Amino acid sequence: MATALLCGCAGSPSAPVPSLASDIPPASADGIVTGSVPPSPGYQLTAEELSFDCRKLTGTMQIRIMQLRGYNPDAQPSAIARGIRSVTTPIWGGTREGLDPDAQYSRERAMLDAYNERLASKNCKTFNIAAALADTSGATPEPFKASPTN
Repeated sequence: MATALLCGCAGSPSAPVPSLASDIPPASADGIVTGSVPPSPGYQLTAEELSFDCRKLTGTMQIRIMQLRGYNPDAQPSAIARGIRSVTTPIWGGTREGLDPDAQYSRERAMLDAYNERLASKNCKTFNIAAALADTSGATPEPFKASPTN
């Protein structure tokens, strides 16, 4: 019975896979592209995040920096463990959090960069993110008066 179901699904015609190049509509005569345009790389601030004041942005960044300080790319679950988890999560439920620690770290780091740029645009104190992440003293990271390089 299961074989019949699998063969039936595999034998049925599927919808064509969209081409990424054709997903973006062509520009009109005046050069404006209408429709959905993919976001630029990096973290895109939400409307709520854009409304954050300096204090809220700074506090959020301090917490996130302290969480990311413990990231160690060498101390990750094995590929086998992540594979088993990715297969069992849809079946028995659970979170997909932690399946790809490197990607998660990259997203969090991009968010920190976006928040730091937002602090600078609001003329708030900014962070030296690289130095704050490298600090192992356990101290709460503090922003600087001038905009340091990251």
